[in-house]
Amino acid sequence: CEASDAAVSGAPIEDGKSGDVDFPHGNIKAIATGGERSVCDSTYGQKITGTPDGVGAYLADDKTVRVVVQSESYGPLRIESYPFPVNGGAAHIGGSHVQYVDYDRSAFAAFMNSDTPASDMVIGMGEMVDKMVNLKGEPVGKRNGDSETTVGAHYGNTNAAGTYVMYKKPKGYDWFLQSLCSAHLEQKHQWGDGIGLEDNMFITNEEWSNFALDQEFVGQSAHVVDLETKTMYAVGALTNGGFEKNVEINSQHPDYVMIAISGYNGAFDNGDVLPDTDIYPDHVTEKRNTEYGPRTDGKNYIWPKNIVPYRIYVGIKGKLEDGSAAPADDFLARNGLKYGQIYGFAVDMNDNTTAPFDLWRDAYHKTATNGDKVEGRWLPQAWRWNGEVKNFHTDGGWEYQDKPPNTGAGSGMEGYEWWTAKGPDSDGCKTEHNSPDPRPGQTAFIQSSTCGYFGHLYVKNAPETFTAANGEFPAMFEGEYYVYQGETDITQQVMLGGKGQHTEGRDATRNWDSSGMKDGGKVTFEDIDGFEIMENEGKLYAVIQEDSGSKLGERAMITSALEHEADGQDLTYYFIAFSGGSSNSRIAAGVGIPKGTACHDGEDFVGGAHEFSGAFDASGLIRKDASGNFVMKASDTGAVKREGDRLTAINDKNIIMTLQTGILSCGVIGAFDTDRGGQWLLYQPKLPVN
Repeated sequence: CEASDAAVSGAPIEDGKSGDVDFPHGNIKAIATGGERSVCDSTYGQKITGTPDGVGAYLADDKTVRVVVQSESYGPLRIESYPFPVNGGAAHIGGSHVQYVDYDRSAFAAFMNSDTPASDMVIGMGEMVDKMVNLKGEPVGKRNGDSETTVGAHYGNTNAAGTYVMYKKPKGYDWFLQSLCSAHLEQKHQWGDGIGLEDNMFITNEEWSNFALDQEFVGQSAHVVDLETKTMYAVGALTNGGFEKNVEINSQHPDYVMIAISGYNGAFDNGDVLPDTDIYPDHVTEKRNTEYGPRTDGKNYIWPKNIVPYRIYVGIKGKLEDGSAAPADDFLARNGLKYGQIYGFAVDMNDNTTAPFDLWRDAYHKTATNGDKVEGRWLPQAWRWNGEVKNFHTDGGWEYQDKPPNTGAGSGMEGYEWWTAKGPDSDGCKTEHNSPDPRPGQTAFIQSSTCGYFGHLYVKNAPETFTAANGEFPAMFEGEYYVYQGETDITQQVMLGGKGQHTEGRDATRNWDSSGMKDGGKVTFEDIDGFEIMENEGKLYAVIQEDSGSKLGERAMITSALEHEADGQDLTYYFIAFSGGSSNSRIAAGVGIPKGTACHDGEDFVGGAHEFSGAFDASGLIRKDASGNFVMKASDTGAVKREGDRLTAINDKNIIMTLQTGILSCGVIGAFDTDRGGQWLLYQPKLPVN
């Protein structure tokens, strides 16, 4: 990544070397790079895969910070990465990996103020998934060729019968994890004594897929990795429509867990058959209409991609899918991930006197400003996971084209509809990364969008509502949404700090995707992807990372302290860095890290966008007391880590970020089959704050 284009700053344009690293709002240093190879005794020869996305960290022991990163790889659908064994070699898995690197804790804490390379603090690395369990609760096993795999199928690649139905077949392995997108590392009881998940876990998910055109399929599920046993469990309770990022939020009640859900909701339109053409699985839609149609408005169902409101999942701990008591050793049930209810954010679309003024979500944000408020209710959808693996036409993701349950005549909520991007008849902007509100006493999260807007969603009176439900699922929650940023001009809010300069007088106050290059730059955020909240004593800051296909360099920024008072004040966005872009000087010259990984097509170096894609606050893991001793112990709950994050000033934070350099797939990366390029970064902000 760069502070400014090398042709402007005078930084080196040399393969294997850094460009302009005089970052204006805090230092950035690499701690791992895709294609690197382990020389540790226990994992000698293992390689770090590229395209890193979701990231987290925890204490493996009192002397070790373990950073966990997943790769957003696509197996046979794009570029292969080397496979890894699960369940004692019973199956081999391609596509995305979840890996870890262990760092000496003292060295990690001192790294941003030292001149030593990251390699000096590495003490181990490896795969984070040793065992893998499917949606039926079976250990994933060997694929039975093109026939049904009746036991141990990875249902992200199959139909409900276990028959492989992907558009392309893997070579030399059984199954693949398709596009593990973002992720969130959750620690036990991070919200307080007994409140939150019961185990430390890495919540991840498969995002999108290309299935064979004539086949039915189950879809793409969420997954969780038990950090203690290195077991990955498929989770069906959040639907199987594929996800962007799922994060735990504070339920404020010991019996319930809550997860905020985001993502496409059915990105299974195959775009690989015909150039620039997405082919939708109409046969699946037809089956939906045959078995479940028509919709409550009398119309036929249409493909559900991006027809989805803001969502939360509520799970009851210790129960199986039917609500009966689970064995104590049932990992998913213990953590409330088997017996659950999904709620969507619904608003009164018949009331044109208050926000959102009869406008669907995307249209509302075209003119929305900081502090604008939308009152709503979190209403339960009809579908619930019952533990039975079925094909996608039965999935809960279709229900957002229906009117919410219990809002018909005589309900007093006749005007309420799911607040989707463009209503029930049209695909709109995707709900992208989300992040929990980490402040004590708040059941809330912040949600971003590919349209560039983002805001704060609250679940009001959650502990009282749960107590009144008396061990059952609440009938609804009151809710509200506050806008932080509409899909509006941000150019006067962006502080470049003297950097962010592109060639030909252009700069990073604007986005330079394909249409931006033609029109003088886009003035809004474009395709927000990475998004994570950092807290300092009640003040919240957001790290924002775009994935727009920028031709000059994809932007990363950090906000001023968030506030949504209706006071006419806008947020400030501090430029961190940009990276990649086919018209960027270093990319056009074939510069890459590691050296020799840029590809040449016989005429020119292959150019394209990079992408910052994840962030995690590691500050609580390395916070020290007045005597210079680390505060947190590996045996502590997540609440201690959250408190350490909270007490660390924004300019003292250590924030792990990931950077995808997807155009780098030659040289050592190609030779080692590590997919494409990427780096794990450590960032320490330097903002003009008191």
